[in-house]
Amino acid sequence: MVKTVNVSRKILPVLCLVAIFLFVSPVVLAQGIGDSTTYTMQEEYRIEINDVGDGKITDTITYDEAWFEEYGSLFEENPNLLSRRYREDSDVGEVENFEADIDRGDGTITITFDTPGLAYNMGDNWSVYGYGNYEVADESDDEVVLEAAWEGVNNEFTLFENMNLEEQVIIDLPDGSTNASFDTSTGAIEYELAYVAKEGSGGVLADNKTLFTIIFALVIILSLILLLYVFTRETEAPAAVAAVTTAMPAPAAPQAPPEAAGAAQATAGDATAEAAPRFCKKCGHPKGKPDERFCRNCGATHE
Repeated sequence: MVKTVNVSRKILPVLCLVAIFLFVSPVVLAQGIGDSTTYTMQEEYRIEINDVGDGKITDTITYDEAWFEEYGSLFEENPNLLSRRYREDSDVGEVENFEADIDRGDGTITITFDTPGLAYNMGDNWSVYGYGNYEVADESDDEVVLEAAWEGVNNEFTLFENMNLEEQVIIDLPDGSTNASFDTSTGAIEYELAYVAKEGSGGVLADNKTLFTIIFALVIILSLILLLYVFTRETEAPAAVAAVTTAMPAPAAPQAPPEAAGAAQATAGDATAEAAPRFCKKCGHPKGKPDERFCRNCGATHE
């Protein structure tokens, strides 16, 4: 009995040491592996700005080839992982024409999209904001290059795994830009651009001056021809009518029907009777009836 207890006392510390070793070793091993597999991404963020401040962005992200070979397919299976970052980023603004290209062979993802109104017209200069934690790598009138390094980046582009990021931002400014500079206090790229009126800014008439000149000339010519035709036609028409009237014989007088002729004769007789004298020429005695032939006073014949 005493011998058994002594053996247990000797074995118990050994078992405790083995248990501690088995518990700690995986953690230490995992930490060692994690340190040796910290990946780094390289990102080139190129912005091309036109003369009205619209931006065209080309974002190229390069991964470790071994890591991308193993996990790159997840981006193809979940395309929203690539667009979510830009659509939620308030610094990017409006996103149009979004496209993503995944190259498994090179371990790269290339994203392109348009952002209207990326640069702000401040009156005396233009400004592009959102780069407060960057440093200037190169600066000229037509291009500004910024750089930054980040540790422990964890987002959709790392598949929520901690990675280091080396980022380069290239801003291609419009043709004719001058006095480009980077303001570290505001994180803004500023540049000046003289206003140049675009061709065709005078409106539809100014843009098509030759065409409308020809059209107006044709309209005027046609109007004159039509006006001349109207005046000529009005002058010739009365002459033609007069000639036709002269050539036509005079219309015959209409013949009255017998009844109308009799009535006309009776009317003529009455008129004649009324025109005859109403007194006797011999004695001056008045006539009685219009058809009376002898005077009732002296018997003389009425003429």
